[in-house]
Amino acid sequence: MEVDGKVEEVERDDIRAPLLKGAQRGPGRTPAQSAGWFRYVIVVLLSYGFIMDYLLRINISFALDSDGMIPKNCTKNETRCWSQAKQGYVLSSFFWGYWFTQLPGAVICCYFGASKVFGLGLLIAILASFLCPLISGINFWLFIALRLFIGLGQGVTFPVALNIISSWAPAAQFATFTALSSGGQYLGAVLANSVSGLLASSGFLAGWPSLFYVYGGLGVLWALLWFVFVTDDPSNSYWASSAEKDYLAASTVPRKTVQISEIPWKRILTSGKFWSTCLIHTCNGYGYFMLLSDIPKFMVEVLDYDIKDSGFIASVPYIMIYLGYISAGYVSDILVKREILSKTWTRKWCGLCAMFLPAILLFIMAFLENNVPILILMNIAMYFQGFANPCYYVNYADLSPRFSAILCGIGNGLCAVAGILGPIFVGLLVNDVDLHDHAKLHQRWKIAFISASAVWMFGSLQFCVFGSAEVQSWNSRGVNMEEEEEEEDYRFAEESSRGFGI
Repeated sequence: MEVDGKVEEVERDDIRAPLLKGAQRGPGRTPAQSAGWFRYVIVVLLSYGFIMDYLLRINISFALDSDGMIPKNCTKNETRCWSQAKQGYVLSSFFWGYWFTQLPGAVICCYFGASKVFGLGLLIAILASFLCPLISGINFWLFIALRLFIGLGQGVTFPVALNIISSWAPAAQFATFTALSSGGQYLGAVLANSVSGLLASSGFLAGWPSLFYVYGGLGVLWALLWFVFVTDDPSNSYWASSAEKDYLAASTVPRKTVQISEIPWKRILTSGKFWSTCLIHTCNGYGYFMLLSDIPKFMVEVLDYDIKDSGFIASVPYIMIYLGYISAGYVSDILVKREILSKTWTRKWCGLCAMFLPAILLFIMAFLENNVPILILMNIAMYFQGFANPCYYVNYADLSPRFSAILCGIGNGLCAVAGILGPIFVGLLVNDVDLHDHAKLHQRWKIAFISASAVWMFGSLQFCVFGSAEVQSWNSRGVNMEEEEEEEDYRFAEESSRGFGI
C-alpha cells in the first residue's frame, strides 16, 4: 500500500515516523487530537506576555490624561508641568528604546534561546514600570530615560516570539497560532482602556500611580509562569507529553540551529522581497502607533468624553482589531491549506484588507464632524487592521524560517521608528492649540488622519507589486544539506499538518 510505503520510507527518519504511524491509529482520531494540549499553554502564555507588553506600553497615555499626573494651571516650576510637545516626547520615548533592541534581541536569542530572551526582556520592562511614578516627579529627562529603558526590554519580544511560535505551531496552523499569541497585545489594550481610566481617577494607590503598580504586579505573575513552563524546543519540555513532542517534531517547519556566522547579512539586506515586507510593516506602524498612543487623547480633547467613559469606548477598536486578528489568521490558513489562493496572494490579500480599506475609511473620517460616524468608521478600520498579522508578521517566517527573528528584528525596528514619529507629529500638531478650541483641534487631527491614510495606501499597494511568500534561497545558508532537501522537508511539514486532521 502507498501508506505503508510512506511509513517504511520515513522510518529511516526518527522525526517523521511518529506522525505517520499516528495517522493509522483508527477512524475519528487524528494525531493532532491524540498528541496532547501543552502547545496551547504556550500560546496562552505568549498571549499573556503580549497583554503585559501593551499594558506597560500604553499606561502612560492614561496617566497623562488623568487629573493627577499633569497639574491643572501649573507653572513651569511645578513637578510634571509638561507642555503638549513634552508629552509627545514622553509618549514616543518608549519607541526609542524599543527600536534599539529589535535586531540585537534577535541576534542574542541565537546564543541564549528565544524563550529566555523574551522572558528576561519583558521582566526588565515590568520591574522598571514600578519606578515610573517616583522618577516622573524627580526629573523630566530622567523619566524619558526610564521610558526608553522600558522600550529596550520590550523591543526583543516580537522578533523572538516568531522563533517560539515556529517551534510549537504545526505548519498548517502557523498563522492561526501567531494570531492567537501576538493578538494578546490587543487584549491588553482592551483591558487598559476598560480599567485604566477608573484606576487613574480613583484613590487606589494614589490614583494614576496605580496604573504602573497594578500592571507591574500582573507582569510579575506572568514572569513566574513563563520561566516555569516555557522552553524553546518542545523536545526539552518537562510538561509536554512524548506523543505531543513527536507530533510537533513531524508537523512543524524544520528548523536548524542558527550560528551568528551563518546569517547571510548581505543577501538579506539586498533582498527586494524582504524590503517590501519591511516597508508595508513600517507604513502600517506609522498610522497604527499614532492612533494607539493618542486614541485616549483624541477621545477626551476632540469627542468630549470624560476619561472614565473614554476608557470603555476606546477599548472597542481593540476588540475589533483582535477579532480581525483571529479571523484573518484562521481564514488565511484555510486559503493556503485548501489551495484557494497561493501563499503569496493570501499575504497580499491580507495586506489590502489591513491597510488599503482602512486608508479609505481614515480619509473619510478626516472630513466628518459627528462623533457617531467617526467612531463607527474607526472601529471598522480597526477590524481590518487585524489582517496585518498574516500579512507582514507571518511573512518574515515565510521568507526565511531559519532567520525569521532576524528579519522581524529589522522590520520591527523600522516600524518602531515610525512609532517614534507618529506621536511626535501629533504632539507638534496640537501643541499650540487651545484645548477649548475644538474646531481647530479637529482640523489638526484631520491632518493626522489624512497622513496615516496616505502612508497606509502606499504601503499596501507596493506590497501587492513586490511582495512574496516564497522561501528565499539564502534561507539554506550554512546548512549541511542540499537546498532541495530542505525545501522538501518544509513541504512535508505543511502537507503532514494539512492531511492529518489539524
